[in-house]
Amino acid sequence: MKFMIIFWGAFLFFFCVPFPIFIYMMSEELATEPRNSLAVSYGYLGFSLLLWGYIIAFFINTLFIKTFKEKNTIHSILQNGIPREAKIIDYKLLKYIPKTNMNLIRIVLSFPNLRNTLIEHEMMFHDSKPQEKRFDAGNKIKVLLNPQVSKEPYFILSDQKVGFNTSGMVLRIIFTGLLIGYVIGLYYYFYKRESFDFGWRFLTFMHPIIFSGVMTILYVLIFQFIFGKFLKNTKEERILFSGRNAEADIISVSQTGLLVNDQPQIMFQVSFKDFRGAEHIAVYKKVVSLLNLSSVPKKGTIEIMYDENDPKKIMIPRGF
Repeated sequence: MKFMIIFWGAFLFFFCVPFPIFIYMMSEELATEPRNSLAVSYGYLGFSLLLWGYIIAFFINTLFIKTFKEKNTIHSILQNGIPREAKIIDYKLLKYIPKTNMNLIRIVLSFPNLRNTLIEHEMMFHDSKPQEKRFDAGNKIKVLLNPQVSKEPYFILSDQKVGFNTSGMVLRIIFTGLLIGYVIGLYYYFYKRESFDFGWRFLTFMHPIIFSGVMTILYVLIFQFIFGKFLKNTKEERILFSGRNAEADIISVSQTGLLVNDQPQIMFQVSFKDFRGAEHIAVYKKVVSLLNLSSVPKKGTIEIMYDENDPKKIMIPRGF
């Protein structure tokens, strides 16, 4: 998974940075006269500055601001978190790291959420003291729930340590510096090469100053879509940690026709009563493995969780 992310990241990066410049230099002849009027050229210049300003702000926010906010949130949970006792119902060793004597493990925890609804949650992390066998199946550990459900993380281990990965932060600083240096160099090089005392009137939409920015924006949107839609479902996690449970009557179950990694998406239409006694009809879509398709219930009742402030938002916590 990590290799594929790096590969596609490098592949898309190639089409964002060197590719637009290479195509432009090979296909465009050096113009010694203005290509646009003064108004159009300054429109293109302003558009390019907006593009690159957004890109730089996006990476600074993603690489630094969000990290510092998450650290502050963890500190807040350590001080004001709601304690829960969690039972470890499954343990799996993913990798042993001899250099640091750490285990990369995946565990499944069972504990009451903010509404005292018993939930199960899977987490993956590095165990720095594997010899103590603290996370073996059947053991109990202390966790702290985040009382502010609008912020991540939604819970932490009670003895969790907070700190920055020094090498990771250095790499982020280097990347951000290279990005800013690339943008400044892009403007400086092409202005010196093509302005001919006419200012920015050499700019066109396909010019690398603009087109490289457009491709980088597409790169950002693609990665946001991939990580946001397929790797993490924030809305469902929010319902899991702060929602209430209910027994729902199945109205209908059907395939939507959408396949995710060749696995079908199933649409459930259910009716249920919330804790106030009000009845609701809601729809939930879930990707189901082909191997488990036969075990999907078609009628009867099913356990759901719902957002008490908006009962139309539901999830089915148990897998098939």
